[in-house]
Amino acid sequence: MDTPFNERGVTLSRAGLSASGQMIPLRDLRAARVVRIERKKPLPIIFALIGILVLGAGALNGSGAALVIGAMIVVVGYLSWITQDVIFQLMVTTLDGEREMLVTKDQEWADKVATLVAQAVEKHVKGAAAKPQA
Repeated sequence: MDTPFNERGVTLSRAGLSASGQMIPLRDLRAARVVRIERKKPLPIIFALIGILVLGAGALNGSGAALVIGAMIVVVGYLSWITQDVIFQLMVTTLDGEREMLVTKDQEWADKVATLVAQAVEKHVKGAAAKPQA
């Protein structure tokens, strides 16, 4: 690797990859990939359904408190849905198995780091193969 990469707390240099307080030597790295983690749907849906049930029960019984609580639970379900983001994990394969190196909302940046790691690994393997064994 000609120039080290140091951005957003991730460093990739001749020594290795450092991110999230972890340091992996370049000789131990084998591959990198980005994993997409979708929104978690069950919790917001459950909140919204419970809220609708309480809201309906409040409307049938004429209970103002149940109407307010039901409306609040529906709003909590909605807010928990819209505040969830799709996240991306950078997973690296080492001699010991696969490890999570970073989590981000920015897919382009995660892909960039994965590409740089793959290039560094490839270059390291070519460099190690070119050196004569003693």
